[in-house]
Amino acid sequence: MSFWWLIEPSVHKMVRVSRAKAAAKKNEDVTHSRQSGRQVLQPVDEFFLFLVHLSVGLKERDLGHRFNIHPSTVSRIISTWTNYLYTLLGSVCIWLSQEEVKNNLPAEYKDYPDTQVILDCTELRCQTPSSPLLQSEMYSTYKSHCTMKGLVGIAPHGPVTFVSSLYAGSVSDKELFKQSGLANLLTEGMAVMVDKGFLITDCVKCKVYCPPFLSKQNQMPAYQVTETQSIARLRVHVERVIRRIKQNKLFDGVISLTHTVNISQLFTVACLLSNYQNKALVKAWVK
Repeated sequence: MSFWWLIEPSVHKMVRVSRAKAAAKKNEDVTHSRQSGRQVLQPVDEFFLFLVHLSVGLKERDLGHRFNIHPSTVSRIISTWTNYLYTLLGSVCIWLSQEEVKNNLPAEYKDYPDTQVILDCTELRCQTPSSPLLQSEMYSTYKSHCTMKGLVGIAPHGPVTFVSSLYAGSVSDKELFKQSGLANLLTEGMAVMVDKGFLITDCVKCKVYCPPFLSKQNQMPAYQVTETQSIARLRVHVERVIRRIKQNKLFDGVISLTHTVNISQLFTVACLLSNYQNKALVKAWVK
C-alpha cells in the first residue's frame, strides 16, 4: 500500500479515457457506469485491478467476472491507468548523475569505478502479423519467434535508470542502442558495461566495459579470462532486474497484436515500478 499512498494525492488529476475515445481507439477505456455516469470502482480498486492484470496476466473477461464489471470497462480501466502511470512515473528523472552513482557504488565495482550504467536487451514474444513485411521486421532469430525488443539500463547499485521504447524484434542491439537516445546521456568520464553483443564503442564518447572476444586466438590469455569473468559477474545484475520485471505474467505468453498499442507503455511502467518495490527513490512528483 505504500506506493498507493504516494500516488493517491495525484490520482484526482488522472485523465480518464472516455467512451468516445474508446470507440475511436478500440482498446482504451474509462470507468463510468452506463446508467449513472458514476465510477464503478474506487480508484484504489482500479489500481489493484491494473496490478492484477500486469502481474498475474488475467484478461479483460476474467477480470470483469472477478470485479463484477463489464469487460469493456476493464479495458478502459487498464488503458487509463497505463497512460496515467506512464506519464506520472515518466515525469521522474530516473537517470542519475555521475556523482550520485559514485556515491552509491557497491564495493564489488571497485575495479570499474566509473561505471554509470549496465545495459541489456530483452524481448517479448508477440503474435505473428499476417503481413509478410511485418513478419520479417518482427522476427527474432534469437527467439525464433516474432518479438518486440527493448533496452534496459541499471545503475551499479540496482535501480533502473533507463528504459527504451519497444522496437521490432529483428533490430540489432547496436541499432536499438542508437535509436534509444541513450548515447546522448553518456559523456566522457563515464563508462557503460555491456555484453559482448553490444558493439557500441564507435557510438559513444565514454568507455565501454565489454568481455573480450576470442578473435583468432585458440585460447584467451589469463588476464582476459579474469576480465571476462569479472564483467560477467557484475553484469548479471541487470539480467536479474530484467528477470524480476518479466515475472509480471502479462509478459510471459504471446502478446496479442491488439495489445501492441499499449504494450510499450506497460513494459515501461513495469520497469519503473520495480524502483518502488522496496521504497520510493523520488517523492517530488506527488506534491
